[in-house]
Amino acid sequence: MKKYQRLAEQIREQIASGVWQPGDRLPSLREQVASSGMSFMTVGHAYQLLESQGRIIARPQSGYYVAPHPVCRSVATPAHVIRDEAVDINTYIFEMLQASRDASVVPFASAFPDPRLFPLPQLNRSLAQVSKTATAMSVIENLPPGNAELRYAIARRYAQQGITVSPDEIVITAGALEALNLSLQAVTSPGDWVVVENPCFYGALQALERLRLKALSIPTDVKEGIDLVALEQALQEYPVKACWLMTNSQNPLGFTLSAEKKARLVALLTHYNVMLIEDDVYSELYFGREKPLPAKAWDRADSVFTLFVFFQMSGSRFSHWLGGGRKPCQTNSAFAVNEHIIHQFPHAIGVSGLSLDTSI
Repeated sequence: MKKYQRLAEQIREQIASGVWQPGDRLPSLREQVASSGMSFMTVGHAYQLLESQGRIIARPQSGYYVAPHPVCRSVATPAHVIRDEAVDINTYIFEMLQASRDASVVPFASAFPDPRLFPLPQLNRSLAQVSKTATAMSVIENLPPGNAELRYAIARRYAQQGITVSPDEIVITAGALEALNLSLQAVTSPGDWVVVENPCFYGALQALERLRLKALSIPTDVKEGIDLVALEQALQEYPVKACWLMTNSQNPLGFTLSAEKKARLVALLTHYNVMLIEDDVYSELYFGREKPLPAKAWDRADSVFTLFVFFQMSGSRFSHWLGGGRKPCQTNSAFAVNEHIIHQFPHAIGVSGLSLDTSI
């Protein structure tokens, strides 16, 4: 990343964290040069980049000001790779999540819907029913890879989309981030390169930082999604081990890749022997007649891991990991899944019946 891009990113983060409020006047070019030690040209390029992104506005004879509302626009991005290397994001994310405790804050950055929307009475009834019938043996049977009834129900939901999935390919996890960690640990080692979208969901960057992996961010369009030309360039230049993407209802941009682009994506990664970790957590929140297929539907070489969340609520985040012929059950056993075992029973009831679709 060039100097002016780093400066622009620094100012963007300051605006996002509230250091600069809408309407605030930014330091002048001269002041920014003095404080940053960068040249006038570098600072000028950074301000021009922020202005083109709708983050700041220039007022003649007055200076640069934080824009009142960031403008969302489709910008033609050049086919180049943004090299991030080591990831350092946890502190910033912690501060952002702390702000979510404020009832007046609507956290668009993550999946924290209004708790009043959750089917809590139904879930509580299911939990009560399960607690009365569960035995010591049933708890043992639901150790990794997870509740058999739940895995069969998930396989049947895939079958409704024409995707053949064996229950043996499915691993139940305590949330999508655990599934992401499982996937990364299955195919990478500390220091390896992992492709991510730019911008991407902050949770993926947290996982990379925790596992000491290096991020290779690829330009991503607000309508068309990831730039496949830039992606292939990255695969040619770096020893990439995995590629983490959201193919449906991407967070934060919101796009869904076309079926044709998903097929090209899978073929490209298969050609370079790179594992696709597909985060499909928002695929149920689609607009249209049919739910969009995951990229897994075009996988013929067991080169796609798919992550999906059925219940995204506090204290009950449940997801599954679909890995084809690569199932890291040994890795899964290292996670604290036991505390969630009892919850798998009512979720099996919900997924196999109509309650999940009704709730959505």
